[in-house]
Amino acid sequence: MSEKNNISTYILIVLSVLFIPLAYIYSIYLIGRDIFKKNYKSLNYIKSNKYLLFISISVLISIIFSKYIAISSFYGMMIFVCIGVISYVSVNYKVGNASCGNDNINKGDEMTKLLTVIYIASLVSYAIGFYQILDPNFIMPTKWVDVNEYNLKKRIYSSFFNPNIFGFYINIIILIICTRFSLPKDKRNNSRKFDILEKTTFICSIICLFYTFSRASWMSLILALLLLGLFFNKKYILFLVLIFICIFGADVILGINRFDVAKLPEDSSFAYRLELWRTSIKIIKDNYFTGISYGTLYKYTGLYSVIIKKYVDHCHNIYLQILLDLGIQGFLVFVFSLYYSVKNLIKQYLLDKNDKLSMFLLLLLTMTLTHGFVDAVSLTPQIMMILSLITGVALAIKKNKSMIVMEESK
Repeated sequence: MSEKNNISTYILIVLSVLFIPLAYIYSIYLIGRDIFKKNYKSLNYIKSNKYLLFISISVLISIIFSKYIAISSFYGMMIFVCIGVISYVSVNYKVGNASCGNDNINKGDEMTKLLTVIYIASLVSYAIGFYQILDPNFIMPTKWVDVNEYNLKKRIYSSFFNPNIFGFYINIIILIICTRFSLPKDKRNNSRKFDILEKTTFICSIICLFYTFSRASWMSLILALLLLGLFFNKKYILFLVLIFICIFGADVILGINRFDVAKLPEDSSFAYRLELWRTSIKIIKDNYFTGISYGTLYKYTGLYSVIIKKYVDHCHNIYLQILLDLGIQGFLVFVFSLYYSVKNLIKQYLLDKNDKLSMFLLLLLTMTLTHGFVDAVSLTPQIMMILSLITGVALAIKKNKSMIVMEESK
């Protein structure tokens, strides 16, 4: 049964990367099947996890007070599905052999299977991206770049609908691999075939990350590696240098100049963000407590801005976006959840510096929070689902570790 549940998680991962609508449909099926069979473990877990419970309540409040309740309910349902996925995976995913101990991100048959699924799904998405690079008929939407400022004809997005979303996902894969590469080779406990797969994924990740031309993704990855390298493990500085040389070098050699800070004042995308942020702050002031709820931003921007008249789905800043969608009540839930998550991860890492899962999650959080200053892709349906799967697996590993401690204390 545990192997069956793990296969469900693997299917969810593949669908989340390659065809996100099916991932949500399959998630609803899994949760609904459990309820139909009167298996309420997932629902009970949400009740017992105060963070998931408070998030659920704050989302529900914002929907109830929304002026566009039909739209908010649709987008809110996607959030509830993601919360359900966290609970379902945390309850059902079986990490494997208890001997894996704290190195669950490095050792163990189940973890190797999980990483293999992730890497293969990523390589398929990269292949789609490479096709977009090579296809002479591939046309990039003009809104994705200021052609007057940059010598840029293509930005790849693969199965992620947008280069910035694709870049964020690639960062996740790079951080997983960097976390594993930070270990001595003899402690990775993998076969030669898996080693080749992992290194191939790493190389393809850097190439695809460059061709997204997503500066937010580039800089958030670099800052995450820099901060964690300075405060926790200096090996991450080496990965930072390697990635920076590859991306910056290619940017200079090809004459794209996406790293050129001097171009920012004339960059239309930067000016657009500034206007969107100003508009968002005005909207927040008039919807302070409950927010405007999910998916409704485009209903407000035209009323508060004389410049922004086209459809806008997010405000390119996760902090403003959470305030917009959930108001101050939801933002406080976000801040407290974030604070205790970071506090627990740092505590866990300091207790056991071999716990690479804690380090990966700290890297992921740092990357997400820095990326969030200029974009809100972590709140898009595809990335929300992927982050929910990561959270669910991490909670399952934590549960496995607790069981090991209990067994050892007997």
